[in-house]
Amino acid sequence: MLIRYEEELGLVKGILTAAGFPEEDAATIAKVIAHSDFTGVYSHGLSRLTRYMRQIEAGSLNPRPDFRRVEDSGAVSVYDGDNGSGIVAVNRAYDELREKAKQYGVAMACGRRNANIGCGSYYGWRAAADDLVALVTCNTYAFTSPFGGADRLIGTNPIILGVPAGEEYPIVMDISTTFVAMGKIQAAEREGQPIPDTWAKDHDGAPTADPAQAFSLSPIAGHKGYGLAVMVDVLSTMFSGACFGTDIGLFSKLEKENTGFCLILIDPARFMPIDQFKARVDRYVRMMKDSRKAPGFEEIFLPGEIEFRKFEQMKQAGFAVSEALARELTELSVRLGALEPGADFAALVAKFSA
Repeated sequence: MLIRYEEELGLVKGILTAAGFPEEDAATIAKVIAHSDFTGVYSHGLSRLTRYMRQIEAGSLNPRPDFRRVEDSGAVSVYDGDNGSGIVAVNRAYDELREKAKQYGVAMACGRRNANIGCGSYYGWRAAADDLVALVTCNTYAFTSPFGGADRLIGTNPIILGVPAGEEYPIVMDISTTFVAMGKIQAAEREGQPIPDTWAKDHDGAPTADPAQAFSLSPIAGHKGYGLAVMVDVLSTMFSGACFGTDIGLFSKLEKENTGFCLILIDPARFMPIDQFKARVDRYVRMMKDSRKAPGFEEIFLPGEIEFRKFEQMKQAGFAVSEALARELTELSVRLGALEPGADFAALVAKFSA
């Protein structure tokens, strides 16, 4: 079934409000989830919402947390998320940090006791729209092993960077330090599809194409990706006091995540007039895109450019929700009291998009 961008916003907000989230927080989460689906990052869209719904059922995701700033020393802040949505936590921290970045030029916020922060590029887009440069990291449930090890101790640990531009698309990089996010493994298992054997390893450390046997996700670039993941752990947990390694809850048991994040905002206007900065970024982008193409390539893309284009296209075309995902969302919505028993996914969409 195809759904429009506005329908997905209403759908997610409606489900989460029915599950106990304040309307404002549910709307914030809806923006990030819809952003994910409509930029083509399906692992953190409605597919990930099903995980949040199960966490709510299990009591490991707090819909009404006591989100608090526990340290504040000028340009530096630390937050306690009370095991609420990491999406809400990072956006609230961003709201406060934006003003500090304008005041100090550089500002940093860290958070502990959080759940998943959603699609990382959303924060890069936010910062670029505010004429700020952003660096965001977070640790996650432990899905991968140290290089040369077998125990799962490290998360997918994304790195997000956003840079504003003038006439060109902003440069926004959002990468996990594993080949893929666990959400893509889950989606493949839900759809009954195999995965490339480069994505994950089984319990014994051998490559596997069976998503049901995926035990440890493979890092990007071998030991180099492992090194990046370790440094994301350091940035996200050491300053914030968040959990890491075996102290993080178990994904398989729907336990509380207790993970952390690090958000750094830089105001380019402290270095030069903002229009001059953005003009320099534009020139950089054009220099890359206008350079010679290698055989077999018709266009050179900058980080995040494909997602900006896809967002524009999919807002016109809509997002296709698979039958399996629609069925799972419907069943979970009934269990959470957001939908009457016997109703289908179309009824669920219609209920919250009216």
